[in-house]
Amino acid sequence: MSSRKITKVAMLASILYIIQFIGSGLLYIELVNFTILLYGVSLKRDESYLAVTIFCLLVMLTRGFGLWTIMYLIVFPQYALIYSTLGKKINSLIVLALLGFILAFICGTLIDIPYIVAANLDYRGLLIRLLLGFQVSIVNALVTFIATLFLLNPLKKLLLKLNT
Repeated sequence: MSSRKITKVAMLASILYIIQFIGSGLLYIELVNFTILLYGVSLKRDESYLAVTIFCLLVMLTRGFGLWTIMYLIVFPQYALIYSTLGKKINSLIVLALLGFILAFICGTLIDIPYIVAANLDYRGLLIRLLLGFQVSIVNALVTFIATLFLLNPLKKLLLKLNT
């Protein structure tokens, strides 16, 4: 891997970390899922995957090695691969925004799986936990959907311009 590519991936991971850090103070109104979508559809597969993986490692180093940060490392790089694979085949911005909405909506639940399993909840407890999580997930999904509709194309052009 060239030093130019390593620098590019490190900068992209840093930008994603800054977005997550700022957004985490706004009650999950953050653009992490959108940024992963942007990287997945705009960059080469290995660049987006590495940038997201390094971002997750940065979160682990600064926030600690907990179940939550480990789940970031499991979920988010897979999202980059999904967006890289499907996002380049989807020609409709609305369909891509819907894919982003769905993945952003289930993101919190996927990250919460270890806690759900450890809590050994009955069906009512599980239902309540999921419903409470969906309050946050719906906001995150809507933010991702709206950002995809309005920000994806201009930011994609910018990333492609910087790539040349």
